[in-house]
Amino acid sequence: MYKKHKLSSAVLAAVTAMASAQYTAAQSGEVTESDKAFANTLEEVVVQGIRGSLQRSMDVKRDSSGVVDAISSEDIGKFPDQNLAESLQRITGVSIDRAGGEGQLITVRGFGPQFNTVLVNGRQMASENQTRAFSFDTISADMVSSINVHKTSTATQQSGGIGSTVNIATARPLQLDGMKLVGSVKALYDENSEETTPEFSGLFSNTFADDRVGVLVAVSHKESETRLNQAQADGWLENVGIPQEQLNGGAGHDGNIFSPRNYDTKVTFEERSRTNANLVLQFAPTDELELTFDALYSDFDIEADATSYGHWFTGPNIENAVTDENGTVIDLYQEVGLATDFHAKQFDRLTETKSFGFNADWHFSDNLNLKFDAFVSKAEREANNGGGNQLSLIGYANRVRFQSDDAILPWVSGFQDPADNIVDGEGISRPVSDYLDPANGRAHVMLRRGWEVEDDVQQFRMDGLWNEGNDTGLVEARFGLMFSNETKSLTRWDNEGVGIHCTFCGYPNSPDVPDEFQTLFDAGSDFLDGISGSGRTPTVWLQHNGEQQFSFLEDISGVSFDAVRRDNSFEVEEETLSAYMEMDFAGEIAGMRISATAGVRYESTDVRVDGTESPIEGLSILDQTEMVASFGAASPISATSDYTALLPNLSVNLEITENLVARFAASRTLTRPTLENMAPVTNIGTTRQGGNLTATAGNPELQPFESDNVDLSLEWYYDESSYVSVGYFQKDVNNFIINGTTDQTFVISDGSFLTDPSTGDDVNAPDANDQVAVFTTTLPNNGEAATVDGVELALQHTFGETGFGVIVNATLVDSDAELDAADINQKFAVTGLSDSMNLVGFYEKGPFQFRLAYNWRDKFLQSLTQTNGDGVTHVDEYEQWDMSGSYEINDNLMVVFEITNLTEEIVTKHGRFDNHFLLAEDAGRRFALGLNAKF
Repeated sequence: MYKKHKLSSAVLAAVTAMASAQYTAAQSGEVTESDKAFANTLEEVVVQGIRGSLQRSMDVKRDSSGVVDAISSEDIGKFPDQNLAESLQRITGVSIDRAGGEGQLITVRGFGPQFNTVLVNGRQMASENQTRAFSFDTISADMVSSINVHKTSTATQQSGGIGSTVNIATARPLQLDGMKLVGSVKALYDENSEETTPEFSGLFSNTFADDRVGVLVAVSHKESETRLNQAQADGWLENVGIPQEQLNGGAGHDGNIFSPRNYDTKVTFEERSRTNANLVLQFAPTDELELTFDALYSDFDIEADATSYGHWFTGPNIENAVTDENGTVIDLYQEVGLATDFHAKQFDRLTETKSFGFNADWHFSDNLNLKFDAFVSKAEREANNGGGNQLSLIGYANRVRFQSDDAILPWVSGFQDPADNIVDGEGISRPVSDYLDPANGRAHVMLRRGWEVEDDVQQFRMDGLWNEGNDTGLVEARFGLMFSNETKSLTRWDNEGVGIHCTFCGYPNSPDVPDEFQTLFDAGSDFLDGISGSGRTPTVWLQHNGEQQFSFLEDISGVSFDAVRRDNSFEVEEETLSAYMEMDFAGEIAGMRISATAGVRYESTDVRVDGTESPIEGLSILDQTEMVASFGAASPISATSDYTALLPNLSVNLEITENLVARFAASRTLTRPTLENMAPVTNIGTTRQGGNLTATAGNPELQPFESDNVDLSLEWYYDESSYVSVGYFQKDVNNFIINGTTDQTFVISDGSFLTDPSTGDDVNAPDANDQVAVFTTTLPNNGEAATVDGVELALQHTFGETGFGVIVNATLVDSDAELDAADINQKFAVTGLSDSMNLVGFYEKGPFQFRLAYNWRDKFLQSLTQTNGDGVTHVDEYEQWDMSGSYEINDNLMVVFEITNLTEEIVTKHGRFDNHFLLAEDAGRRFALGLNAKF
């Protein structure tokens, strides 16, 4: 019969410095005094590798007071996956969003990135994201000892995670016991780009002065060059004025009409560079006092350059359109106002994050332990002169046909007259090859835009733990105070709001773009060949160097296209003071051991939003598709709000038998509103002819989401590394934020209403009969509620001493707030909900390790918005196979290999209906081969 295996708990304390299922680990990333005392008596051989990792993770799950899942390193500096998010997706209830083929953000139990609090060593790291989401690709897996996912809350945990609280732990030298030196070197190969790049990491830890002084230094650096093969549409527009006489042979369409905004084929080349460093200094002057200073640094840069070939559609100019039964335009022609362009795009993400912490752990008496923790963190993301979203266009006005059928990829072609010719915008029949002649290109839109982000976090906390020293009645009591201050500023940089970007919007005949600026780009005959419809997708187009084009046009026009700081920028400061108490009880019922944890957390939050706003003063026509807004002088704007929250929690564990554990947990949790939604400024969005005028504004009065949660689980631990569990959860969430719309007009400085110059008697110039400009303004507000519930199933089994083992888990999740695709007036549905499944098979015996992992996630609603459309965004069903293995040459050296996306799966997205194509992205396979060393 299986008995609780405390060896792995000791390994967790001695090797990974975790014990994170307990209070102190969840808050500071350190082990308890009892863990350290037990570790000091440890004389057994430490179990490493896959089986040791699973055993430690299982013990964390079993010993927790609530529902907790964990991932532990297989050895110091050796995590199960290269990417932390990729490892987390193996946990039941956890799914990920990928960026560039690499895991970046997590969703837990259907709640997306902003609903999950991510801590590093128990502290909130500053984030370079515009939202509250934490990007897991900024931290190397080699730096991490373990990750715990707390699906139920406790009063001692920092609030903010309706979905979960995730604690990432790094090692501590005094728990590593003596000198440790580990390192790895890898070669990374990207099959799409056919480039090989380096990755290396190293960790040194040692203790001195009879193990009273400890020093740990860890460094990691990774470079990668990737290629993403893509087709995309920025969005689908709803009821944007396609003439009824141009629909269905003049029969029109009675109902909603959905038309594509654009369609592009694109190849993106990314150069990624990540450098992490970790320094930990520890000093234990007495057996009762331990002082820790630590610093963590991350420099993560992505420089992405893309070349694409695309077409832009404008509703009122669409001709001969055909719709299906849903009102989706599946066939259209357009000549007037059509933009067919060759794009040079730049998407840079240049970030830096650093943090510093000090912790004093004082064992005041046999019963009382006190802790003081101070922490500061800062994250920055550069605007990079608009390099976060830079666009250079060379194109032409022509006539194009767009078709959507049963294939995933749409089809864009020219009027055929004859089949090998295209009739251009001037009615001249030209061979297709003419459009690949650089001499026919004209300058068009030149955009530089991006957000500069600065995030500062300061946290101070004092914690106490009272230990009664018995196993029944009141066992422990925990209490504390915490002060947290976060200040995040978002500064908009662009050349769009001042109209510079459209200096050449109308495809002028001059300047003549030099022919040598453009060369033929061949995407390859296998471009997106894993997806239906790829055989008719263009694979050859003209490419150019965007910076060269910018410089040329700046010289010709005498106008600088540089991004400028926009006045509609803002800063949100959030101060939260928390007080909490929690107690553990234990006893027996009918011969069964029962334990309970009960607590409450009180929080008071003050919010201040400061910014500047420039009022809109006018609209002017630039070409057949574009208008530009002009703005007046900026003025300061500010707002304040506050709220309090009482967050109780209760969890009960019943050991039905020595191996069978039942759990019940109930709690209230909250997630604060996204920071960008709280900005009181109004931002002008789309300004196009035909009444397509949009704006967005924030709401500083937004209240946090609140959720009442219930968890039930039954877990059977039938062997040292084997268990099976089933769990049910329900979350009743209030105060969901919805984006409502309102019609808004603007009064300009002379007291009159802003008018739309594309209306009236002359659609190409202002006149006396121009109508008042009516903007559709999107505003966030609280007001919706939803219930989310689901079932989690998990099995972990090792087949005796054969070396084989298997992990199987699945999550089934549902909600009463799902999307009705046909209802365009629906403003709310729960995003991120999807069923998921993992299957991992492994073999570990002697010097050999091998693991094959399968992950599946069902289709889900990712967002209620699109990049440049009116609809929603769905991510289609996705599955991925990954493989890894190693061979121990001796006790010190190990050869490792990894293959990511073994079967080269492709991510696809669509809008409201399946034929509203949005994205197909092929990130390809990736290989790694390396050498790990430890001494």
